[in-house]
Amino acid sequence: MNTKKVLKWTGLSSGALFLLPLLTIGILIVYWDLRTPPPFTADPALKLETWTAIPWGDDPRSFHKSNTDMIFYKGSFFLIHASTKWHLEDKKGALVVQKSSDAKNWKEAARITVPNTDVRDPKFAVINGRLFLYFLPNWFFDPNPTTTYWTVSDDGTHWPAPKELTTVTMIHRTKDGRPLEVTGGGWKLWRPKTRDGRTWYVVAFGKKQAQSEAGGPEMKTDVDTISVLIMSDDGVNWKEVSEVYTAHRTGEPAMEFMENGSIIATLRCGSLGTPGYEFGNATGNTVIAVSDPPYTRWSYAHSFITRLDGATLFPLGGRIFAVGRNHLGPRSDLGSHLAEKRTAFYEVKQDRLVFLFDLPSNGDTAYTGVVRRGDDIYASYYTCPIDKDYPWILGICFFPKTEIRVARVSASGLLDYASRAAR
Repeated sequence: MNTKKVLKWTGLSSGALFLLPLLTIGILIVYWDLRTPPPFTADPALKLETWTAIPWGDDPRSFHKSNTDMIFYKGSFFLIHASTKWHLEDKKGALVVQKSSDAKNWKEAARITVPNTDVRDPKFAVINGRLFLYFLPNWFFDPNPTTTYWTVSDDGTHWPAPKELTTVTMIHRTKDGRPLEVTGGGWKLWRPKTRDGRTWYVVAFGKKQAQSEAGGPEMKTDVDTISVLIMSDDGVNWKEVSEVYTAHRTGEPAMEFMENGSIIATLRCGSLGTPGYEFGNATGNTVIAVSDPPYTRWSYAHSFITRLDGATLFPLGGRIFAVGRNHLGPRSDLGSHLAEKRTAFYEVKQDRLVFLFDLPSNGDTAYTGVVRRGDDIYASYYTCPIDKDYPWILGICFFPKTEIRVARVSASGLLDYASRAAR
């Protein structure tokens, strides 16, 4: 059936047919903007408090505050976040380091940029007494970082110019299958952790490529994006320990040490090989990967209650918890651009995630940092205005105002609540 017949059958003019999608989008935007936000309640045992740490401000060039991390270093809280005009590529954006004595009152301590480059996904780590920062530079309109940049500070205020991390040694394979160590860049680091203060581990994600025996690149993709455990004793020179997960494309891997020394990691997984992304996927999930020392073999479980984007894992009372994105699953459109999102607390078990509670959040949200001080657990995150209930797409394209918030919960209350929630 041709277009003229369709127009005749429907009684629509060509102009009306053109305007119909725009009208539909307009109606949806108005509906989403007027939609009543959900109630956010918390069990009294949690002693939950949340507050705005960094407002979106008045400058449209920096309305979008996102991608947080937080650490306690030399007697102060340090929080870092991206400051851009929106979620997509912004070559004039910056990573802003904030400093505070109480996690409530923040003062800008530094601003980190790379010329003509979008910068995002910052991660702190204290390595050998120095404050390291790793982040991902992006050169694509629809963000798709391909490597890691790093810099290091002794006071959290003065930072040398960042440079690419090109000292990552991976075990590649020659065409005839022999192992070959190749040192270079192209790997995206998340958040390093240590158990003994001497060796740091991090799960990185990227691609391995077939290499000739002489080390020259053949540029033939051997494996799509995979997750790999790497280790370092100085934060600069990293070496592969093992491949963590290669069955399906994964990213944004968060890890933590369990009491027995094993590593548990959560990996964002868009699907288990089924098509679909923008409108979600029924097999979107969180891969839970576990490995005992020396971390060369891994076991896996899949949790379909969310795809745990932008997560931070932390230990508490012999258990592992996480703060990350809640996609309100399980659902057939998990991860859909049109669906609601939240930032939420989870307990991470070896075979599943256990949802605990949402923080006041919606739209474009999560990408967290966690600090424990005594009985207080502090979590940083970002969100669209909490008096709204935007879908993700509205927060990244149409209403880009987001703020950085901090939540505080009682550690003992969190353990009590998690025990009751698991029953």
